[in-house]
Amino acid sequence: MRGARPRDGRPRRQRRVGPGGTAYGKLSPAPRALPMTTPVPSPSPVDARTPAGNLRRRFVVFAAAALALYVGLAVYSDVSTLRATLAAFPWRVMPLVFGLTLVNYLGRLLKWLWYLRLVGAGVSWWDGTRVFGVGMSMVMTPGKAGELLKSYMVRNISGAPMRVTSPIVLAERLTDGVAMLILAGVGLAGFDDPRLRWTAAALMLAVAIVIGAVQFRPLAAWALGVGARLPVVGRHAASLGAFYESSYLLLRPANLAVAVAIGVVSWACEGLAFALVLHGVGVAADVHTTLTAVFIFSLSSVFGALVATPGGLGGTEGSLVALSTRLLGLPAAAATAAALLIRLATLWFGVALGIASLALWPDLLDRGEGEDRGDGAEERPR
Repeated sequence: MRGARPRDGRPRRQRRVGPGGTAYGKLSPAPRALPMTTPVPSPSPVDARTPAGNLRRRFVVFAAAALALYVGLAVYSDVSTLRATLAAFPWRVMPLVFGLTLVNYLGRLLKWLWYLRLVGAGVSWWDGTRVFGVGMSMVMTPGKAGELLKSYMVRNISGAPMRVTSPIVLAERLTDGVAMLILAGVGLAGFDDPRLRWTAAALMLAVAIVIGAVQFRPLAAWALGVGARLPVVGRHAASLGAFYESSYLLLRPANLAVAVAIGVVSWACEGLAFALVLHGVGVAADVHTTLTAVFIFSLSSVFGALVATPGGLGGTEGSLVALSTRLLGLPAAAATAAALLIRLATLWFGVALGIASLALWPDLLDRGEGEDRGDGAEERPR
């Protein structure tokens, strides 16, 4: 009969088609029949075994490591001098610094929502925004690797396979990196040393080679064919194929250009925020120092990402202090104060928004473990 429940008692699946013809869908609201004797679990969002619980534990470790780092920086720069520098700082500029950071977050959100639409993930802009908000808490994982949980949350909402949406996270990191390298190259215009320009050009060439390799389909087909014949990799050949198709789509020249353009505007705002902070600790406000500030912030962010500590902790702060003292001639206390203030706006502000989102929507992480994934044997990232 039309509209009747299937005999096995399972809910009907609304089918969707993703990249490469992969079908997936969202479960209908009809509940799955359970035996009366089967206890129904009621997971708590604060259960330490859930992803949300894991993030809470990581936050404690992350905060403790940050505290130890900042105490070390304070001792390095002389505590009394650092205190005096912070006391003299014009705090009225901080709302503008936070505002520029918000513009960066908005740009990254728009790119995330656009990528979800490109791969046909089947989530609304509101659900995509909620996932992005919770994903901001993933900065507490090494190298932001925990952002792969965004794909897990999308699957919980729409049923889109993680192998289709996980390339979005990699494309975000890649395009952000390209954008920051471009900004660093623009910042190098304020220097006369041609060796610095050649360094930036070499990095850009390396990124271009990686992107070109993804776009060269015969090479990808050969690599996937070799992988399919390997004992361990062969079991995941279908997943790797879907992963490549999404990566190919996201890194098409037109899509790449749009994503990098969004990244340049977004990260330039945080570079300008750092220029404002530097002006507050005594650096002259002119074109040269602004370009230098953008260069310092962009290069420090890239270095922090390469270090792959949670939030770039240590690598980013150390680079900010070292480059500010070397290139701008700042004393240690002023450079340390500038690093702490910009990290307050660009790191801890984001962490706070992520934790607030996690408190509002913990179900995005903790639900869906018993549903038919329609995705093979994918496991939840931890």
